[in-house]
Amino acid sequence: MNRFISFLEEKFVPVAAKIGGQKHLVAIRDSFASLMPLILVGAFAVLLNNVFFVPWSLLASYIGEESAFIVWANTNLAPLFSLMESGTFAIIALGLTFSMGYNRAVNEDKDPLSTGLISVASFVLLGALARNNEVVASWVTNFLGAQGIFIGLLVGLITPEIYFAIVRKDWVIKMPDTVPPAVAKGFSAVIPGFIAVFFWALVAYIFNVAAGMNIFTWFETNIAAGLSVLGQNIISIVFISTLIPLLWFFGLHGANMLEAIMSPVYGTMGIENITKFSNGIRAVGTGADELAVWVRGSWDAYVFMGGSGATLPLIIAILVFSKVKSQKEVAKLGLPPGIFMINEPVLFGIPIVLNPVYFIPFILVQPILTLVAFYAAKIGFAGPIVNSVPWTTPPILNAFLATNGSWGAVGVSIINLVIAFVIYMPFVMIANRYEEQREIEEEKIA
Repeated sequence: MNRFISFLEEKFVPVAAKIGGQKHLVAIRDSFASLMPLILVGAFAVLLNNVFFVPWSLLASYIGEESAFIVWANTNLAPLFSLMESGTFAIIALGLTFSMGYNRAVNEDKDPLSTGLISVASFVLLGALARNNEVVASWVTNFLGAQGIFIGLLVGLITPEIYFAIVRKDWVIKMPDTVPPAVAKGFSAVIPGFIAVFFWALVAYIFNVAAGMNIFTWFETNIAAGLSVLGQNIISIVFISTLIPLLWFFGLHGANMLEAIMSPVYGTMGIENITKFSNGIRAVGTGADELAVWVRGSWDAYVFMGGSGATLPLIIAILVFSKVKSQKEVAKLGLPPGIFMINEPVLFGIPIVLNPVYFIPFILVQPILTLVAFYAAKIGFAGPIVNSVPWTTPPILNAFLATNGSWGAVGVSIINLVIAFVIYMPFVMIANRYEEQREIEEEKIA
């Protein structure tokens, strides 16, 4: 086992670290992170509506959609929170495009505001404001929200590169030193901005002429459906679930490193699930008008039980069975943050990182929990994720709120906690034997 871990540490970790530090992937990760104010504000607005105020809310399922409170709330409160949703979720792709340009410019020490604005201009001219697809989500009239995220990523990655290339050639308008800096920056961005916008105008023209549709509609028609099917493939989901703890075992933040993949694919599906649910869609599948089985929030609801590696059940197993005093002390300190999905005290305190005793359960527990939750949702035992819940929400409650009150989801969450506990338990006992052997050897030396 030690030889295998050393091999991975020597061959796998440097490559993973290099990929995780790649500047474009870092920009994607940071850009999605910067959207958290929009996402969380919109999520709370949707959550309040879906739990309390609309006829299909969790509360309405108990007191009846015809009850006086639901009728009053749907008339007076629900529209208010719907407006909040339209100002947050409905412009996610637009915000992402600006954030991508801004973050790339910050990393390259270029003008971030100009780069972000030019990226937004390019995104809009491609046809982001016009959408009329009766076959796919006919209620959506533009691509500013989740439907435009992939094109927003494309624009946010390419536009800064064009902009930076022109700036490096020094094809900029230079103003005298007496001109205020803000004005000088504006003029210096004119030529690079013109060339970048012209490039995307040419792309838009080619698509309109050759394909008879804008790039958003073409992508939605030809590629988006395939990506959705691929994203719902259990092999890709399990692979991600395995890679996250594997990276963490070597001290690399697995979830953060893979966020550049998880957010564009599964985060987008999560936002689309919320929108579809609000528009009355209840069927689960891979179709355009069906709710996705697995989204970004599925990991928080069913897999990250206390954090990456499902370490909350490990904490409980240590508190119950461990005879290693240092581990029990760390477990006691790690229990409160673990309940709220923060497990760095356990990962580095027990430690889990580079600890061969816990390598096998730490790597295997997430794929197993993923398989259980995925098929439970696929067969309809657990409801789909239709609310965005803060990742710090404790297990079980997270699943209940994220699925808008699915008791099947609660059951799966409890089952997964038990499974993780059972997986970790024998390794806690192995750790006891290791500690006993170490103490015997120390006594012999003394």
